[in-house]
Amino acid sequence: MSDGVRVASLCLLFSRPLALSAWAVESTPMDSITFQLLTKGMPADLKERYREAIALDPVLRAAIFGQTAAAGSYGTAAIDKPSTPPPAQALVKKDTESTVLRADGSGVRVPVGALDQDLRITVAQPDAGDEPMRVRQAEISKLQAVSLPVEFGPAGTKFRAPVTISLAYDPSVAAARGIVETTLKVYYWNAVTSDWEAMPSVVDKINKTVSAQTTHFSSYQTMGPGTGVAAADVPLSFKAAYAFPNPVRGQGTVTIRVQPGLADSVEVRVYDLSGRKVHSSSDFRSLGAFDDGNGLGQQFTYEHVWGVSGVGSGVYTFTVVARKAGEQDIRRTGKVAVIK
Repeated sequence: MSDGVRVASLCLLFSRPLALSAWAVESTPMDSITFQLLTKGMPADLKERYREAIALDPVLRAAIFGQTAAAGSYGTAAIDKPSTPPPAQALVKKDTESTVLRADGSGVRVPVGALDQDLRITVAQPDAGDEPMRVRQAEISKLQAVSLPVEFGPAGTKFRAPVTISLAYDPSVAAARGIVETTLKVYYWNAVTSDWEAMPSVVDKINKTVSAQTTHFSSYQTMGPGTGVAAADVPLSFKAAYAFPNPVRGQGTVTIRVQPGLADSVEVRVYDLSGRKVHSSSDFRSLGAFDDGNGLGQQFTYEHVWGVSGVGSGVYTFTVVARKAGEQDIRRTGKVAVIK
């Protein structure tokens, strides 16, 4: 969406009432102290429109009425990666070839003759309690993950013939971490040795999956030997873009941090809810290859500090544009609340 279209849309927001569900209106705590501070001094009709706008945006509601997060934690919600899909399960007949797939494309194909009896197979996430050990061991082995970890169950199941497991991966994450897709492999978590073991694997770059054969169920993840830093010739792609603290209170400052790959320049424009531009700047400081704790490892990172002393309480939309010679500009938008 262009800036002009975005501004027009925001103006449209203020030109007519919004039709909201009863849940959305009731879920906005208009009588809370935070909301009253945010809309202090506003006319009643403008206050109502702020209430409606906030009710439409669950992320903004969480930022305004919840706890202010630390800088690093803001990146998690903004990362271009899929959230954990719900587990998948199906009853597989021993005399029928079957496939059990999760919503993200991860799954297992069971051939005829692999089972002694019918079995209910699950495709889910591993126990979170083991995650620190798995992550640490991957770091020791200099491996970079490009897929969610997957546990196939029932745990410990053994097969009479090999089954084929497939794990979905994100090529943009692979590129960001300096991994060549053809080097990706499925790794098996050996709970006995507490180590990852590489498996002979096949990369499907069309369907974005990596497959391997196994005769037992355990936890698996797609990884590769990456540098942890995006290569300079990787096309522009926003890995993360966020503002913190959010909301910002008083006469403080907001840091707008972005991870767009290696850019020649970055620009930000900030608008109020009427569509009026209140701030713009190309003054972004490069942090180089920086790990801000958002789960993506080291990324080319840029940040801009915006002082909010010149604006009033309200909700502001920021649009960030990253540019690189020979490539198409990319942009990302977000919101930040100011409470005076």
